[in-house]
Parts: sequence; structure tokens; C-alpha cells
Amino acid sequence: MNICGILVHAQPTNFDAVRERLLSVNGIEVHGMSDEGRVVITLEEDDENAMADALHKVQTLEGVISASMIYHHNEDEV
Repeated sequence: MNICGILVHAQPTNFDAVRERLLSVNGIEVHGMSDEGRVVITLEEDDENAMADALHKVQTLEGVISASMIYHHNEDEV
């Protein structure tokens, strides 16, 4: 299981639409949004390739200015 924390900078004028687009990406949870357009999300995926694909999808969503991974944890299943 891979879990990462991502800081998203989004256009603050379209928060609701950006939030819905983020939630459309499999494995995403939105944890907080600021008035300035910062959004804290987590992403959970089983493998690193799927995680990289999901991060790229977030980075290219309409209304997203940038998305940076700020934390990553990989835990092998027993």
C-alpha cells in the first residue's frame, strides 16, 4: 500500500468544482481547503505506477495550478 500527502494549489474561484474533480480521482481524499487555493489531499494506491498516474491526473485537472507530493509512505503487505 502506498500513501502520499499532496499539496494542491488551485484557482480559489472554483473551489467546489476543483474539489469534485479531485474526488473523481480514485484513491483521493480531500482533507482541507484554504481561501487562498491550497488543498490538502491524500492518495492511496496499491502500486507506485498507479500512484504516479493518479498524481499526474491531479496535476492536469482543470482548475489545478500545481500539485506536489509532500509525503510518501510505502508499506508492504504481509
